[in-house]
Amino acid sequence: MRLLAGLATLFALLAGQTPGALAQPGWANNEPIVDASLVSDRAVVAPGESFHIGLRQVMPEGWHTYWRNPGDNGLPTEVRWDVPAGVSIGEIEWPAPEEMPLAETIMDYGYHGEVVLPFPVELDAGFAAGELVVTGHASWLVCEIICVPEERTLSLTLPVAAQSQRDTDGYWYIQAALDAVPQPVEGLEARIGFGADAIVLELEGGDFSAAEPDWHDLTFFPHDGALIQHAARQRSEREAGLARLILTPGFNPQPQSGAVRGGVLRYTLGSGAGAREVSVEIQARPDPAMALAATAAGAGTGTVPAPSVQPVAPGLIGLLLLAFGGGLILNLMPCVFPILSIKVLQFVEGAHHHPHRTRRHALFFLAGVILSFVALAAVLVGLREFGLPVGWGFQLQVPVVVAALTLLLFAIGLNLLGVFEIGTSLQGVGSGLSQQPGARGAFFTGVLAVIVAAPCVGPLAAGALGLALTQPAIIVLLVSAAMGAGLAAPFVLVSFVPALQAFMPKPGRWMEQFKQFLAFPMFASVIWLSWVLVIQSGPTGLLLLGIALLALSLAIWARKQKHLAWTLVAIIALLTGLAATLAIARLPAATNAPTLSGGEEAWSRERVAELRAEGRPVFIDVTAAWCVTCQVNKLGALSDPAVRDAFEQYGVVEMRADWTNRNDEIAALIAEHGQAGVPLYLVFPADGGPARVLPSVLTRDIVVTALAEAAG
Repeated sequence: MRLLAGLATLFALLAGQTPGALAQPGWANNEPIVDASLVSDRAVVAPGESFHIGLRQVMPEGWHTYWRNPGDNGLPTEVRWDVPAGVSIGEIEWPAPEEMPLAETIMDYGYHGEVVLPFPVELDAGFAAGELVVTGHASWLVCEIICVPEERTLSLTLPVAAQSQRDTDGYWYIQAALDAVPQPVEGLEARIGFGADAIVLELEGGDFSAAEPDWHDLTFFPHDGALIQHAARQRSEREAGLARLILTPGFNPQPQSGAVRGGVLRYTLGSGAGAREVSVEIQARPDPAMALAATAAGAGTGTVPAPSVQPVAPGLIGLLLLAFGGGLILNLMPCVFPILSIKVLQFVEGAHHHPHRTRRHALFFLAGVILSFVALAAVLVGLREFGLPVGWGFQLQVPVVVAALTLLLFAIGLNLLGVFEIGTSLQGVGSGLSQQPGARGAFFTGVLAVIVAAPCVGPLAAGALGLALTQPAIIVLLVSAAMGAGLAAPFVLVSFVPALQAFMPKPGRWMEQFKQFLAFPMFASVIWLSWVLVIQSGPTGLLLLGIALLALSLAIWARKQKHLAWTLVAIIALLTGLAATLAIARLPAATNAPTLSGGEEAWSRERVAELRAEGRPVFIDVTAAWCVTCQVNKLGALSDPAVRDAFEQYGVVEMRADWTNRNDEIAALIAEHGQAGVPLYLVFPADGGPARVLPSVLTRDIVVTALAEAAG
């Protein structure tokens, strides 16, 4: 703000004017942009009656606020009410929106000039006060080239009497707004079908029932912001008695299978002087038969259909192979090294002397990996069905999960050092859980490998999961199972191919030393996860984790003492650690975001749109503290002097979107670019056009080349 005011002053001086003679925009002086007030259709209200109040927003020329679905950018207006007992205020009754294109690929929905957002009010028959005081805490985003969030506390006082009276000005404000609120039309039916590359909305009845319907400029505004690509062309077709809209799917078009999809339908009836614009509310019911029409419509767009369960078997097979390759590469990712090293020790110990048992354990390990991947995918699909924008690795956005994993890795480290023993061999942490030594240990080693490896979306896996998450649930589960099979494949292969076992080293005393050495990568993981927890839950979260670690250590030590009293101490310590861990779940999210590196900006859609309008190339690092691959890239390629010089030389703006804690906007950004999780690196070229998605594992040459091409 000060910079803009300073530039205006400098311009005035250069023009030979005094600073005060140059008009400045209101936001440059911290003045409100939107003139906001509360209006009522009643000057006096009576107990037991219903009426409306409205939030009136008057915007300067070129500025706009947003509808309930803001489109590709923005936020809808929200109001939190403070009213006395006996008064209830309903939700906003949204007038029909306007289209507000910002760029070729960006479309907003909202209002310009002036808008009144009406709210229904119910006054109890027993309301006895002499006046009604209504206070609204309103917030909205108002945008021109830049966007400014505003908040306002507004009050309205209305006398209460036995007979109500109309407020002349307020009544017409409210009535005009209510007239603009789309209403359902009796007899108008809407059906919707989903294909790989198109959504078909079919309308029958109402104004579309005539043999030669006189409608045009048909447009659909969905309530769900993830349903369609808002800036894409909506192609309409007509037949006798019905209309059809061909829509481009959005980043998450089917979050709730079988759910009715609501929205506003706008069209023009007639032509010339007699033409009139109509806006109606529709509720489109999914129709399985419409899916075939949507698939056919998508085939006509010239795009390659996404893999499907039914007729596109080669596409599905290719997707599963991609996922298998992604799981295979996970074996090389730094996040899973400690766990897989334990598995290597198990194979070395058993391969030369117990090949049959080794093969059996390999199958248990495979089962643990695949079932864990499928279970994670099932939870992800369930959250998607409820309309939540989540991505792969979502479990580590939950602080209590991070704390529990920290405690588990700490216990494994102590076990590897010999502080306490589980079972009688190296067949895996958890081997004592089975009557057959090592069988369940192998299974739970697979489970643990998935818990640690899942957030690391490496090459191939990111694209496969991103594509799968746009498909039906069965596709997501199959792709996840294929990814798990890829992760476990090397161990299964070595177990069942004797020739490969010849390359494995002979068991010996070195194994005990190597086993103890592996405790230190575990403790390093404990430090890393503690850092993640501080970012998520602040210092209090770290304090509770420290209490839990201390309690776990005491419980392990006390359990080794041969006395009933120490056993009770161990139980009390375990309960204390459990209570401390569960208390982390009740902590509010930390407000202190990770410090941005020199030259970085925090990501926002509005800022990206502003920079692209200026013709600036943009690099977006979508990252998370719990993503080890992200940290390796940050300390490696992104910190390379040649890369830092390239950012400066080519004038590329570097932005960070931090996904350590849950953030629906960042989850949507990830899904929009066909990915499932982090890391994600996007490079927007200076001359416009879509972003380029860089590989998950970066090198200096990859980044420098991408920055040079983005700068043109």
